[in-house]
Amino acid sequence: MSLRTRVFLILLISFLTMILVSAVSFGFMIHSWEGILRAEIERSLTQKAQMFAGEVNTDHTRNIVALTSQEGQRAGARATVVDMNGKVIADSEVRVVDLDNEGRRPEFAAALHGDTGVEVRSRNMFGIPVLYVAVPVSGGAVRLAYPLADLSIATARATHVLILGSIVAVVVAFVLSAFTAEAVARQLPLPHSERP
Repeated sequence: MSLRTRVFLILLISFLTMILVSAVSFGFMIHSWEGILRAEIERSLTQKAQMFAGEVNTDHTRNIVALTSQEGQRAGARATVVDMNGKVIADSEVRVVDLDNEGRRPEFAAALHGDTGVEVRSRNMFGIPVLYVAVPVSGGAVRLAYPLADLSIATARATHVLILGSIVAVVVAFVLSAFTAEAVARQLPLPHSERP
């Protein structure tokens, strides 16, 4: 193996190792960042659901359908109210007649037992994850649903940038290793065994 090849391989392996370590580190950072943002969204939605529950419990002057629609707009989320049997009595986005089984969802089941129910599941054929938070109210439960599409898009973009950056870094590593190996080979005298 020539001196140029040895230098090239040593440099290339060193560069690739640094790129791999950096990519893995940034991957963990993206995953951690996604978890932190999701936890913050869940905390915020839970607070809004509790405020929604407070309105339902105290405001008896407005129709429940109007109240639900207003709370959904205020929270920037879909709002739903069920009675103690899990029957939907109001929803800010979907007709009540189309929601026969909605009250049986896990988050509503938890809320109807006096707990805060939190679930994430896909709502449509596109697989967009939706965060559901339900809390108990007198005579039933209320729920807010918030699509996590923005979070998924941001995470996908960050991952795409990471992959693209890693590919560029690998190409640069090859070029730098080749140029440096050539320069080193020209500066150093050839070993006796490699002389013509």
